[in-house]
Amino acid sequence: MKRISDAINESFGDLTKNQKVLSQYILAECDKAAFMTAAEIAEAAGVSQSTVVRFAWALGYGAFSAFHSALQNELQYRITALEKFELLDSEEVSDSSVFESLAQADTLNIKKTLAVNGTDGLKNVCARLQFASKIYIYGQGPCACGAYYMGSYLRALLGSVCVVNQTGEDPLSTIATIGSSDLLFCISLPRHAEQTRMLLRYAQRREACVVTISEGPDSETAAFADVNLSAECGDYGAGGSLAPLLTLLNALVCLIVRNDEKAERRLRLVDELPRYLLREEGR
Repeated sequence: MKRISDAINESFGDLTKNQKVLSQYILAECDKAAFMTAAEIAEAAGVSQSTVVRFAWALGYGAFSAFHSALQNELQYRITALEKFELLDSEEVSDSSVFESLAQADTLNIKKTLAVNGTDGLKNVCARLQFASKIYIYGQGPCACGAYYMGSYLRALLGSVCVVNQTGEDPLSTIATIGSSDLLFCISLPRHAEQTRMLLRYAQRREACVVTISEGPDSETAAFADVNLSAECGDYGAGGSLAPLLTLLNALVCLIVRNDEKAERRLRLVDELPRYLLREEGR
């Protein structure tokens, strides 16, 4: 996607007077405009909403939605994660605009995650999970919620699962007995702590299977992995969004249930348990 600044420079001579006024606002306040609706941009720049729409067309984006995506893409060249949080707190940006912008970003990042992870790779991970004697799951920082999510399902579907984050012990001590028939499932993105690298190195030395989910195949943690899956965390917030990660984890769970009759039966039993307990209480 063409950068906003490049598109404006290329088209500036053909813009109308109001469009040139708008272009100056966009170049100066791109960080705020990325979280605004067309009406809000028009009001802030002192032009009409139709000028904003025609401006998007004049730059070659075809529609305001594409122009808006380009505005958000421009942020990665301009500001840090902390600055993005400060922008979301700006009085010029309405609450609904923040929610809409983040939802659009999540949708885009989920699509990117889908594009970079082939079905064969997902099935490969599922097969390794199903054949592992014991599964250790670790999530670094905010990714711990993904570890909890995955652990809650895999305990029901596959049995022998340890969520390292939930033990209350030192992570390395928790996986001390990991062996060649076991699997370490490590979720870490977009940054990687030394403790995470230590876990991966230890599991590798113990000849355990290592599956990682990271920001990409060239990440630090992917270098330790037998299989790496990628989750596009995006540019918004402190480290980005976890929505693509949780979607990816959900896909793994669904594939296991879809292709393993024993796992499906186990899930049905777990699903029926609350209703069984209610019937027992009613007797």
